[in-house]
Amino acid sequence: MKFIHTADLHIDQPFSGIHSDHADMKEILKTGNQQTLTRIVDLCIEKEVDFLLVVGDTFHQNQPSIHTQKFVMDQFERLNQANIKVVMSFGNHDYYTESRYWFEWPDNVVLYKKEEVQTKTLTLKNGDSVAISGFSYEHNWITDSKLPEFPRRDIASTYHIGFYHGDDTGNYAPFLPSDLPLNYEYWALGHIHKSGVLSERPLTVYPGTPQGHTKKETQTNGVAYVEIDRGGRHIEWLDVAAIKWYQETVQVDDDISKTSLLSHIETTVLEKDYLNELNVVSIHLVTTAENAREILHEKEEVLAFLQEKIYQASNKKVWVQELTIAKATSDKLIMGFQASLIDDLGRVYQTKENFEAVVSDLLNQPELVTSLKWDEEDMKDIVTESSQLIKDKMIFKNEED
Repeated sequence: MKFIHTADLHIDQPFSGIHSDHADMKEILKTGNQQTLTRIVDLCIEKEVDFLLVVGDTFHQNQPSIHTQKFVMDQFERLNQANIKVVMSFGNHDYYTESRYWFEWPDNVVLYKKEEVQTKTLTLKNGDSVAISGFSYEHNWITDSKLPEFPRRDIASTYHIGFYHGDDTGNYAPFLPSDLPLNYEYWALGHIHKSGVLSERPLTVYPGTPQGHTKKETQTNGVAYVEIDRGGRHIEWLDVAAIKWYQETVQVDDDISKTSLLSHIETTVLEKDYLNELNVVSIHLVTTAENAREILHEKEEVLAFLQEKIYQASNKKVWVQELTIAKATSDKLIMGFQASLIDDLGRVYQTKENFEAVVSDLLNQPELVTSLKWDEEDMKDIVTESSQLIKDKMIFKNEED
């Protein structure tokens, strides 16, 4: 049995925080999502897989555009012509409403349309059979675990796969990975955008999103190519992204000049091998240099310079999205108290309760509340950046006094 497992394509989601007037970059941003799905289909045909597993959130919203629907249908029709099945469920973003779709799904597409767990059986090209148990969202959340609905392993089938879009917290079909039935051959998971293998037996996999859309989505491996037979199992990660996100830390010594600083950042970024069409880099500069304070004042101009310089030097493959600077001041006195006190105070607001108390005025605005959603990583980043900004401002004030 050979298949490719993907999830969380979010194929109509825009790419966040990339702003450029370059026509070639605009074209990649426009077509990147489509390129990713096209590559997945290409790999299915090249590997001659039995089927493609798509575990929820193929679309970023539950009313995808007609153009996007037609594109996805056409790609699945390519697999139909190659005699490859598509087994697909809908997640919390693209929860299923039949009336939203303008076209008939190709004959090779096996859909899960209900929140009740269903089992569908496929006959493979070699005559073996695989039972696949799964469900779809019909609303944008499912508050209870779906595991009690999953059946015992189908002993009449050669293999049994579980199909689950959710995680262990929140309102998205919460479950504990340790509670997954052990006698299935494979658990195909979705919803978490980070790639990972949770268990070897049964093989339990989050493929992560194959195409990241924000600077946070750096821990993605692509799609999972899986081979399972009676003798064993094998998983291989295949990168299919048109756009890849990176976070690079650049350490700067005390005695470096401004000119050398720019050269050092450029060299550090470009020494990595970048293989995707567009590689978006966030640079985190950590420095003990005295001129770091001047850099902080001129950060936007430095960023604009590095963006263009690195973009051209990389043959238009690398774009610097942002530049953050952390002044390694040890724990010096700032206006009469230790710098670490600001970090200690900031950590208080990294808890969900305290963070939301601070932003409560925003959350009370009906026109904003649906767009304002922060996870733990978002809250940590916002508080850390805010703490650094406070320290930077206070350092300047301290020097003026």
